[in-house]
Amino acid sequence: MDAIRTLKKLYRKIQLGMLDRLSIDKLERLGKKKLLDRFQKAQNTSPALADMLQKKRIDAQAVKSIAQFTALDFTMTKDNSFNRYSLAELCRPGSLDNLMSVLTSSGHSGNFAYGLTSWKQGKKTPDLMDLALQEAFQIDHRKSLMVNCLPMGVRFPSNCVTRAEVSVREDMALALIRKFAPEYDQVIIVCDPLFLKLLLDETGKWQVDWSKIHTHLIIGEETFGENYRNYVGRKLYINPDDPATGIIGSSMGVGELGLNLCFETLETIALRRKINQHPALMKKLFGCLSDHDPLPMLFSYNPLSTYMEVSAADDHGYGGLMVSLLDRDIVIPLFRYQTGDEARLLHQDDIISAFHAAGLPRPDLPKMPMICIRGRTHERLSTGLHIGVIKDALYQNSAFADRISGAFRLNKTEPDRLHNRLHIQLRWGEVAANITAPDICCHDNILIPSENVRLWDYDAFPYGKAIDYERKFSYLG
Repeated sequence: MDAIRTLKKLYRKIQLGMLDRLSIDKLERLGKKKLLDRFQKAQNTSPALADMLQKKRIDAQAVKSIAQFTALDFTMTKDNSFNRYSLAELCRPGSLDNLMSVLTSSGHSGNFAYGLTSWKQGKKTPDLMDLALQEAFQIDHRKSLMVNCLPMGVRFPSNCVTRAEVSVREDMALALIRKFAPEYDQVIIVCDPLFLKLLLDETGKWQVDWSKIHTHLIIGEETFGENYRNYVGRKLYINPDDPATGIIGSSMGVGELGLNLCFETLETIALRRKINQHPALMKKLFGCLSDHDPLPMLFSYNPLSTYMEVSAADDHGYGGLMVSLLDRDIVIPLFRYQTGDEARLLHQDDIISAFHAAGLPRPDLPKMPMICIRGRTHERLSTGLHIGVIKDALYQNSAFADRISGAFRLNKTEPDRLHNRLHIQLRWGEVAANITAPDICCHDNILIPSENVRLWDYDAFPYGKAIDYERKFSYLG
């Protein structure tokens, strides 16, 4: 009860404070001021950063404007920082003596980076987590169970919700939900899209009745489309257009930068779903010029915590995402750090103008700036087809989606004139010989014809047949 009272006071303070009172423009100006202040002191924050700046002949103290900062011939990457310097060189002097926790990146690229948290930062983390949960799920008056199904030691400290850390054990998660859910007002499941599919497939075995559980989802690790959100909603008795039935939301984290860099809100979810229904808006606001382009994730972010940039933007505004961290207590200072994601900054005036031109009512907009994340930079084939489109197309037909695991592989080495061969893993118990491979379609357009689709029994799938869900799955080979 003391934690709940503290949460209410903190939440009320935030509602009356800066984030609620100030416009997005003012928040962004404050964030830019913080960025310049932090960067001007960069050469004194870590030996590695000082060395990198010196090699580029950059005097950080001379950078007095955002225009100067964004024009710098300077970026940080996993390769030129974590792979090149020791921890002592990367960290602020003395900070290694006061570490509370270490989080590794996924290692999907073959190399690892590290997110370090000091004791000072760690003491603030539960309050920050609870404020985020309160904003989305009103945990101050709803007794809440959070089931964390993320791998790699990802944890979510909280003073106000009951936490179950089950990692990628679907049996453990479902048994626990069945037993404990009747004692709670709501269950919040944190997971990635592929593991969530497994969780749904195994529901019957563990006799979990989702119709009796008020369920919310926080989905991370990968992008997903609205067909997937609709499919999951039907399974969990959630109407994605009615938050009262439950929320299916997403959060984007990067191990070395933070677990909640970008996040969906009720406004961004509704906005993305509305744009998805109007091709003209998809083209203008999301740069979706054909069925080969995925529907980007639409996130908000806190401009007082991170400064977001897009490098080498194309004609539609997409380029490589770069993130600068603004926390003065950060253990490893990172500026213009390339995440490997394709992103586009989306301004509210552009949204309002596009909706007006389409004859649509002005949408509700979040109180923070927005960014589109299209996926990783390497996820588009030479034909122009993006992996994200295939991911969502598999869930356009619910009957077929029920029979697959969600894992698939497109191989660049198997071109068949216009299309690549698509290998799809069936869920456990389904037999490929009994199923006719369908055309893979986006709306009414065929992306990959059935003759280029091969279905595999679960155990026979040759591209990760022992999927352990601990590692990020590679959809493109």
